[in-house]
Amino acid sequence: MEQDLKQLQKTEAIERLKILQDKFELMETVTKEFEKEDTLYYSEYVNKQCPAILYWISNNEDYEKAIKQFEEKHNALVYHVILTPTYDNGIVLTLLYVSKTKQEWTRDKKELKEGLPCAYVMNIETKQGSEFGGIQIAGSMGGIVRLA
Repeated sequence: MEQDLKQLQKTEAIERLKILQDKFELMETVTKEFEKEDTLYYSEYVNKQCPAILYWISNNEDYEKAIKQFEEKHNALVYHVILTPTYDNGIVLTLLYVSKTKQEWTRDKKELKEGLPCAYVMNIETKQGSEFGGIQIAGSMGGIVRLA
């Protein structure tokens, strides 16, 4: 039964990545590699001249481990991550994910299309201040940036 949920979550995650492609110009490679090889990418904010760069999450063991722990704890599937360095709180990972609650998925896709998805914001350095909530996103140079 849990395997069935994981497959449904993956199908849903691919639909959401396609929304990010269509609405926010996320690089198509992100969706294709997630679909074929379960490759997870993150968009990293760099600066105003180069707002987002894409990386494989597997390039950073700490991030990969933190995401796997989140997925296991919440029975969720992360489909894209936004890394944002902050002055006050260090590195923050914003996890775009598919929850275990299928009844929420239609609403979640609608909010994603509006650029206002629900996400889990994880403070990597202190673990304090990590929480679920609504965020605002925009597309940037093939990646995704968090605006609020």
